[in-house]
Amino acid sequence: MSNAKPDDRPLFTYTIGGVKIEMPVRPYPSQVSMMDKVIRGCQRQQNCLLESPTGSGKTLALLCSALAWQKAEKARLEKLSEEDFQQSLIEWQQKEQQKKLKEKKQKKPNTPEKKLAETNISPTKNKGSCVSTVITISDDSEEEMAVFKQPGKKRKINNSRDLDVSNGKSMSNDESIMTNDSSANNSLMTEDEDEKIEPQIETNMPKKSRPVIPVIYFCTRTHKQIEQVIKELQRTSFNTAKSCVLASREHTCIQDSNIYYPQISYKSKTELCRDLLDPKARRRNSIKFRRTIDRCSYYDNGGVKISTYGQLAKFGVESVWDIEDIVRLGISKKSCPYYGTRLLLKTAEIVFCPYNYIIDPVIRNTMNLKLKGHVIIVDEAHNIEDQCREAASLQLDQTNMNLAKADCEKVYKSCSNSLSYSRLARYLSELSKWIDQKSNDIKTYDDYNRGVVSWTGTYTIASFDDFGIGLTAFEKFKKDCETVLADSAEESEPDDTKMDTKDNGENELVEKEDSDLVEKDEDETLENRSSQDNVDAAITNATKTLLSSICSVFSLLYDEKYKFDYHVSLEKIMELKKYEHKDRNMKTTGIGGWINAAAQPDDSRPVWKNVISFLCLNPAAVFGELKSTARTIILTSGTLSPMQSFQSELGTQFPIALEAGHVIKPDQCWVSSVSVGPDGTDLNGQYRNINTYNYQDEMGKVLWDVCAAVPHGVLCFMPSYMLMEKLYSRWQVTGQLNRLKQIKVVMCEPRRGDQLEELMTKYYAAVRGDEKGPSGALFLAVYRGKISEGLDFSDNNARAVVAVGIPFPNYKDAAVTHKKDYNDKHHKNKGLLPGWEWYQIQAYRALNQALGRCIRHRNDWGAILLVDSRYEQPKNLSGLSKWIRGRVERNNSWSTIVTKLKNFVETRQYEDSIAALT
Repeated sequence: MSNAKPDDRPLFTYTIGGVKIEMPVRPYPSQVSMMDKVIRGCQRQQNCLLESPTGSGKTLALLCSALAWQKAEKARLEKLSEEDFQQSLIEWQQKEQQKKLKEKKQKKPNTPEKKLAETNISPTKNKGSCVSTVITISDDSEEEMAVFKQPGKKRKINNSRDLDVSNGKSMSNDESIMTNDSSANNSLMTEDEDEKIEPQIETNMPKKSRPVIPVIYFCTRTHKQIEQVIKELQRTSFNTAKSCVLASREHTCIQDSNIYYPQISYKSKTELCRDLLDPKARRRNSIKFRRTIDRCSYYDNGGVKISTYGQLAKFGVESVWDIEDIVRLGISKKSCPYYGTRLLLKTAEIVFCPYNYIIDPVIRNTMNLKLKGHVIIVDEAHNIEDQCREAASLQLDQTNMNLAKADCEKVYKSCSNSLSYSRLARYLSELSKWIDQKSNDIKTYDDYNRGVVSWTGTYTIASFDDFGIGLTAFEKFKKDCETVLADSAEESEPDDTKMDTKDNGENELVEKEDSDLVEKDEDETLENRSSQDNVDAAITNATKTLLSSICSVFSLLYDEKYKFDYHVSLEKIMELKKYEHKDRNMKTTGIGGWINAAAQPDDSRPVWKNVISFLCLNPAAVFGELKSTARTIILTSGTLSPMQSFQSELGTQFPIALEAGHVIKPDQCWVSSVSVGPDGTDLNGQYRNINTYNYQDEMGKVLWDVCAAVPHGVLCFMPSYMLMEKLYSRWQVTGQLNRLKQIKVVMCEPRRGDQLEELMTKYYAAVRGDEKGPSGALFLAVYRGKISEGLDFSDNNARAVVAVGIPFPNYKDAAVTHKKDYNDKHHKNKGLLPGWEWYQIQAYRALNQALGRCIRHRNDWGAILLVDSRYEQPKNLSGLSKWIRGRVERNNSWSTIVTKLKNFVETRQYEDSIAALT
């Protein structure tokens, strides 16, 4: 099972709803409340909405309560199964006894009786016989080894017979024999003798069924957060639970990406894995690059060396493991961690994964996740509405679609028995023609040479029908897709973010351009290449992803329940395109995708590009399947407030809800609204006001006073990058930026995520004072950005959070506009919130998420400043999280705010110094 050492620390035991829960620490009241809700939800098969602030022990409470319920449920189901089995066995014995007595009466006096051994029944009068079977196998559980069970494998069986049914007494007469796993039951016959047994007798004996124990699926946003959750689980008494972490090949593949460099340069581990496991791809590349391409040496028949929990224990890996543990073991045993975890999944009790693995139907089907009857816990679920809408939406670049069509045509022309590919190419061609026809309806363009035309989902369906690509054509397309995708030896791989085609499909899909134009060397015969192409031609992984995405979204579009929930738009955009000219002397070819960015002469020309978007406005289109499948869904976050939208938007009842308070004392967090600055300028954050120099200059002075009063790290969140850049530029001109830099190191959140890690390292160093210069740092960030989502700003990293404005979504964004209109249209018949209420909730949810960076644990402290005069109205405070809402002070002057801020900081620093001495 696991080699985890028993923990000597005391356990705090609570019984809630008849379930015994063990905690490694004394729980806070908020944790007890959360555990009570989780137990009730699982027992009653009801969904839960649970908000508990960061630092209140939310993760520990979720893990301990969910696994305690699972343990109790397993014991209950096994007891019921045993009782049912014993009752069935008694009834079977009674029937067999009656049958024997009847046969005995019908026999002639001289007719010998049949041997009783054939039925394993004792001839004792007025007694039945019960057969108890105990299977002795290897160290691994029967459930695990069933994955690898071979038909001819022998196993040892112990049979206990002669149970007195009438009075409950039993006599044991054990024997040991060898039997075949594939036999119809646990009879005492050997494999050879098996054939002599009458089938009708063999199949009559009842069998003990193994109950299906609900699995806990624990989902959160990133693998970094999963790592923290696993650390929490390892410190509990449930650290022997069978856990499994699902991750992409980018996290788990141990093969060297440069194994065939420079001839083959792989852009991802997914690409590498597929090519090394696909015999056709290996043969293709071997001929193309004139070298032997072997199958991945780590594949090991699917990672079988590290595929059971018994094996993990033998190799010193605990049953609760993280990605680093399984990767380290894979390297040591030369066995694939990616495929090993797929096999561990089959017997896992708790599964950890990024939540798009569960939410996105394309990724869920790819991973073959069966959720029926199981419990789903989604942590950091404040964005789940957006995630569900995105999972049901699709953006198609016409260029990529035409490349996929050409890919299918290539396979059709090269291979026999490929009519499915021909039909797929025809459907994509007709869809492309429909786009061309509709693009002619675009008559006006903006300053960026961008024109847009849009329709409802129902109009789009009708237009498809008129064009000959309606429901009937799509059903054939879908069937052909299933055929083609089933032919693939390797499944598509989900990424930790959204599938490339559905978000930024152009990056991967454009790779087809080079794949189709593979150079033909002058010294290589066309005949040999042609013959190999006929055998090995296959569509690229980019095409497979595009086909899967179309099938998933169009299935919802044609669904009667959801066809009114789509808005379709077609954009015509002028952009500069680089045309690459092939150099016959260069040996560079893209593998597994459609691009090779080789250094070749290029030519940039303006071209028109058509992009069609199928925007889903109803997250219930995706969440509905989860609701109807899972036993219980628990949505939890530190910032679910305002909570009223979840039930209506997700189309799901959440009978159990909790808004827990914080575990900190009242004097550990000081919160104030700020209406005016040092010069008395109104700090209303509406668009018309933030563009004035008075507002921009006043904000600079507010931040200077805050940075002067608060030591170490200060975070300042703004509604948009545009405002942040506008303020930064203004302060450069006025000299305010230099004044800020004299007391703090000033940083701005980058737009590109790959630049953030280096910047965070510099920020932490500045907060610690590692370098000469100002003491501390000021980080300018944006709501809904990386800084506001899950990064660690505990203790000195954020002693103050300045929240500028109220982060309403961009009202000019087409998705926001269509969503507001959709809610206004359907709020009565579908029970949705009116568009304006939905719009406000999005703002306060983003605000609460940013404010949560301030307090990260029970001993943390910090100040929160809500900079916007609109907070003077009580209605604008109602959307704040419960723990913040009751702490907000409204001060009339900036001087009063600064004085109170300084007093708060000095008091907390004094308390820290006293605590350090004790």
